[in-house]
Amino acid sequence: PADRAPAESSARGLGSAGAGELAGELASGASERLRARKEIATAGGGRRIPGLPGAAHAAAPPTSPHEADSIPTGGIPALGSGPRNGLNASVGDLRSAAPSLNVPDRLKFELTEDGDDEEDGKASDTVEKKAGEDEAGANDKGSRFKDFEDWLIDCGAKFPELYLKRYTGDVRGVHAKRRVGPYVCLVEIPLKCLITDHMGRTETELGRKLFSSNYSLSTPNLIAVIVYILTTREDPNHFFQPYYKILPKDYTNFPIFWDKEQLEWLRGSPLIEDIVERKRNMRADYDEVCRICPEFSRFSFDEFLEVRTAVGSRNFGIVVHGNKRTAMVPYADMLNHYRPRETSWTFEDNKDAFTITSLSALQAGQQVMDSYGKKCNAKFLLHYGFAVECNREEDGKCQNEIYVRLALAPAAQDSLHESRLTVLGPTRTSRGFRLSMNIEDKATSEALSFCRIAVANEEELDQIFQQCGISEDCAEGRDHGAYRRPYRDSYRDSSVGFVSVRNEVAALEMLATACQRQLARYPQTFEENQTFLEEGN
Repeated sequence: PADRAPAESSARGLGSAGAGELAGELASGASERLRARKEIATAGGGRRIPGLPGAAHAAAPPTSPHEADSIPTGGIPALGSGPRNGLNASVGDLRSAAPSLNVPDRLKFELTEDGDDEEDGKASDTVEKKAGEDEAGANDKGSRFKDFEDWLIDCGAKFPELYLKRYTGDVRGVHAKRRVGPYVCLVEIPLKCLITDHMGRTETELGRKLFSSNYSLSTPNLIAVIVYILTTREDPNHFFQPYYKILPKDYTNFPIFWDKEQLEWLRGSPLIEDIVERKRNMRADYDEVCRICPEFSRFSFDEFLEVRTAVGSRNFGIVVHGNKRTAMVPYADMLNHYRPRETSWTFEDNKDAFTITSLSALQAGQQVMDSYGKKCNAKFLLHYGFAVECNREEDGKCQNEIYVRLALAPAAQDSLHESRLTVLGPTRTSRGFRLSMNIEDKATSEALSFCRIAVANEEELDQIFQQCGISEDCAEGRDHGAYRRPYRDSYRDSSVGFVSVRNEVAALEMLATACQRQLARYPQTFEENQTFLEEGN
């Protein structure tokens, strides 16, 4: 509820590190070793920071999976704060900056353009003075953000404890002016400053035409918001112009915008397929809107992709007076990602506003962060344009996943093939899974269940049938193929637990082999990738 979740499909794929560690973890069955394992990174990564111009490039999130291939030497996805503001920095830069930050085990990218850090605990008047200096300079970039804040305040928005801090160029973060206690309302953005899917459906001629027709869209709510933004930003005097002017223009940290050379850095990763598919879905949505509303073609596909990326990486799912809405929330969407979460957001009907509340004390000058949820680095990269170097929860659980496909031995080589399908389903000879290091995760548990069935001998299959509530036809001369399901569609409930020591060992070996196959697809080892990142080139 309080964690950001993109209205997108899940992504799959890690890097060679993810596959190797997962294979070892599952094969040994040593879930307790999770905490001591070497940290996994898709391609560098840190807390969320989109687009810091520098030696390395942050990786990307939006669009749909289509073609993927590589990342140039100077464009290795860096530790980042995702798509909202976009930064790029070399791993070396980030590590050297980390010790000067007062919050432990955290990379906040709180560097000024001079490379100086803001010190926590300074007198609040000093921090507030610095806050003014951060947006000073009266250049075009600074004035756009000043106009944006003035517009919000004129509309009744409140964020008295916060200020925007410029890191470089258009890259900014939200910081506390003074020490703030827990459970303090930090941000209040009135409903009239939100852009919702309902507005796109009802307040634009194009939206009314589109959504009153028989349409086929992968993400209708996002498309509604996109239609609203594209059509209204044409008006230079539109109410939302101050917001439109501060939205990022550069989304090259998102993989859907990578060229073949950049995508080459992902060679071997299933994430490439996700990028290709994501792009294909976005193109299909664009073409569908143009089919129904030919006038929409005045917006190029590149323009559509730009806004689609902004909306996909910045939207909030909220409930407004009992109605579910997909919304763009100015200012609130500038908070970078950090876990465990330090703030909570919601729409408060009694205030008729979107609010963000602190969950813990914040120090003067500290960056104020949002949580985008528990996600695999592949999903962070695909949807938000960054990867997290240490993607673990407080309990030590790693959220990274890898995609593997498991398959039964062909019927010609397995006399029990049909019996296995009795449990799995008549068409389930193979199946893909997104594995994590956590056995309690549904997909990981289901993958191990598949393996238990795939390697079971005849006696073990009898036990599995009993576990699954499969009855046996008592007619003489029938073999395992005579077992039948007690009710239709119960294949979906074929979770199989521990069967025997022999079966469990064989199942873990099958799972480890699948992980090792995936690992072998990567052209470099984890250690080689690590060295590449540490050298920042």
